[in-house]
Amino acid sequence: MNKKYLLKNATIYDGSGSNPFKGNLLINNGKIEEIGNIDNVDAEVIDIKNKALSPGFIDMHAHDDIAMFVYPDMDFKLMQGVTTNVNGNCGSGVIPHSSADIINWHPNFDGIPEWSSYGEYLELVDKSKTSIHSAFLVGHGPIRKATTGNEKRMPTQSEFDVMKAWIKEGMEEGAVGFSTGLIYEPGRYSNTEELIELSKVISSYNGVYFSHMRNEAGHLIRSIEETIRIGEEAGCSIEISHHKVSGQENWGKSVESLNSIEEARSRGLNVHSDQYPYNAGSTSLFAVVQNNAFNEKSVDGGMGSQTGDKILIAGSAKDPSLVGKTLGDLCDEYDLPEQEAAEKLLKIDSGIFVVTEGMVEDDVARILAHPTTMIGSDGVPLPGNPHPRLYGCFPRVLGKYSREEGVISMQEAIHKMTGQSAEKVNLNDRGFIRPGLNADIVIFDEDTIIDKATYEKPRAYPEGIIHVFVNGELAVEDGKQTDLRAGKVARRS
Repeated sequence: MNKKYLLKNATIYDGSGSNPFKGNLLINNGKIEEIGNIDNVDAEVIDIKNKALSPGFIDMHAHDDIAMFVYPDMDFKLMQGVTTNVNGNCGSGVIPHSSADIINWHPNFDGIPEWSSYGEYLELVDKSKTSIHSAFLVGHGPIRKATTGNEKRMPTQSEFDVMKAWIKEGMEEGAVGFSTGLIYEPGRYSNTEELIELSKVISSYNGVYFSHMRNEAGHLIRSIEETIRIGEEAGCSIEISHHKVSGQENWGKSVESLNSIEEARSRGLNVHSDQYPYNAGSTSLFAVVQNNAFNEKSVDGGMGSQTGDKILIAGSAKDPSLVGKTLGDLCDEYDLPEQEAAEKLLKIDSGIFVVTEGMVEDDVARILAHPTTMIGSDGVPLPGNPHPRLYGCFPRVLGKYSREEGVISMQEAIHKMTGQSAEKVNLNDRGFIRPGLNADIVIFDEDTIIDKATYEKPRAYPEGIIHVFVNGELAVEDGKQTDLRAGKVARRS
């Protein structure tokens, strides 16, 4: 049985977006038991000394489906206050899979447990005893690859039946929704009608359609309209993944993209987005090349035009010496233009990951301030130098954008990363400081919380996180991670 804890003298942000209030909080058997002027109870007392107390943060855009087996301590998330991940974004997924595919994603992992169903996978997640909870999405990519492959066509009726059966199985096991990655193979070969038909499966489960859209650059508005249409015609809630505006030629289009969201909501549609608060993204070099990013005149490329000096090699399992160099450096070294240099790199290692600088601060701040935007790190825990969002996303929102720049208030920021996120994906046992809910709690210093991870040194924990409780037990104590691994599968309520 879990301990009893009495957290005294806290400044409580309850996750609703309301102003904070002073109070004490009693944790009993993994749940929040009472909030108020509590004293004289048989419990371990921790004096918070007027530091901030909030629900554990929910990462709406995670890619830790397999990383949980590789790095079960999940320090890069836990140490920034994340207690629940939403995995399976961008159309990635765990059904069906092969061990060979997964080892390619995590080459430093030489063994992977086998599963043949969502139920078996989730059972393995629970057995792995990770440090944080994991909700999951059914990914479009692997189920399409297993049926139609990389063919640009509608699935046959029998193929639709197989794909729908996998989606239904995942939803029956508690998935919170269905995700697509429409700049990646094989999702990029699917059309709108296919995605509407598949998304209809999740509507009866109150599932959410998450989409890495076809284009976040010149055709951003058209892509948002497609995403909204899919959700509207399928009858489900909609989440636009990592809402951004890529390519200098497109900067400022966040005004239009946010207007599109507002217009859809005015018609009664449940549309939101998530965001990581940085002006650089990260993806595979293969996707950059495939999306025609080095053609300055291309508006069809989903990432906008890119230049070699703005593309940083973040990870290469086959040639770690590449990490830290820009594509521009390698163009000089190889005496090749960007496209040819990138193609040469992909022959060395087809799995190279890069950081791509292509956004502007005005768009980042405008999207963050919008009431429909939630927070998702989009971090990928691969070898090398990952994007700093993997370690610093949530403290960056609180420290830089709330305290220092005043883009949003502290209570708004916490709402975006707790209660609003929990409600969006129907995780009704967390996200708020309320009696009866899970005691997943973050205690932090409002005056010092800040991200420390940089592009040069991304593996740095933030400052200002004091304690983190997962299921009512201390997972981080006085700024240091404990050996507790209390994470569980988080199923749709």
